[in-house]
Amino acid sequence: MLLIREFTLGPLGNNTYLLIEPITREAVIIDPSFESEKILTVLQQENLHLTQIWITHAHFDHIAGVQTLSDQIPGLVIGLHPHDFPLWQVQGGAPWFGWPLTIQVAPNLNLDHEQMLQLGSTLIQVRHTPGHSPGHVIFYIPSMELAFCGDLIFYHGIGRTDLPGGDFDQLAHSITHHIFSLPDQTRLLPGHGPETSVGEERRNNPWLGNKNTSGI
Repeated sequence: MLLIREFTLGPLGNNTYLLIEPITREAVIIDPSFESEKILTVLQQENLHLTQIWITHAHFDHIAGVQTLSDQIPGLVIGLHPHDFPLWQVQGGAPWFGWPLTIQVAPNLNLDHEQMLQLGSTLIQVRHTPGHSPGHVIFYIPSMELAFCGDLIFYHGIGRTDLPGGDFDQLAHSITHHIFSLPDQTRLLPGHGPETSVGEERRNNPWLGNKNTSGI
């Protein structure tokens, strides 16, 4: 079973996740944000071999650490859904908010719906979940009953849909078909805020009955 470390990083409180294969010490990072130097320190201290970066979506706060990691660990595999390549090419929209960000590396692994990724013997399913951004994906691990949700859904919240490429109807469809189709006990590890579960959000998420686009 994979080990999972959560880091809350940067001024926007991003959750960056480190997945560790305990036998081989191979590691994958999901959504490296600002302050990813902290993860480099952990990699060194624990003798972990980072091989891949998987991106739920290309908004700047979810990719801000990619260049830092790539500078220190050349040859990383960087996975992103192609529909978010245009967003990547404008530095994740950082200029829209006046954030200075320069990412020179490019994704080199195209993520696709129902694609199976692997870390050690653990299989991770990619699910394309547009709405917050055109190429948003989640990473679902059936054997561990958990999903990394990016900014699709939060504890009693949803991702905003008022940025370029956002669409509430798509977001609601993605949640209905790719989150609420999972077992109630499935843990949801979001891009911001606390962990939640499918059952909790199915029963108590207040945003899914209207088209309010507030969110992170």
